[in-house]
Amino acid sequence: MEQEKAYSLLNRLLIDIVANAERILSGNDNATEIESFARYSIELKEFVVKQIESRDLKNAICEIPNINYKRMNVQFCEYLFLPAWLISIYKNYLLKQKAKQEIELVKAKYSNLLMFLQSKMN
Repeated sequence: MEQEKAYSLLNRLLIDIVANAERILSGNDNATEIESFARYSIELKEFVVKQIESRDLKNAICEIPNINYKRMNVQFCEYLFLPAWLISIYKNYLLKQKAKQEIELVKAKYSNLLMFLQSKMN
């Protein structure tokens, strides 16, 4: 892929991932959205490693941590026992809050990378 096209695509992908992070942090924080964001972040990093030749961009993208979020599934037998069900819901809530903190950090790093890329493109 031609580097100019790759930079243009990367610019759009970075704008998109920052917008997704803002949407999650502003309240649309269901488990599916967080899992999708985590997968998208990993795919974006793979794109940069494979398609971008700039060492600076590759190093910057490698510094961005992965989002470690996997929701817990409530088993049917847990529904029969109220305390076990409540504990599962609380654990999911804590996992989601931790993931949102990680997303906030990752969003800042992607925003910085976006500004760096835009200055490099101009």
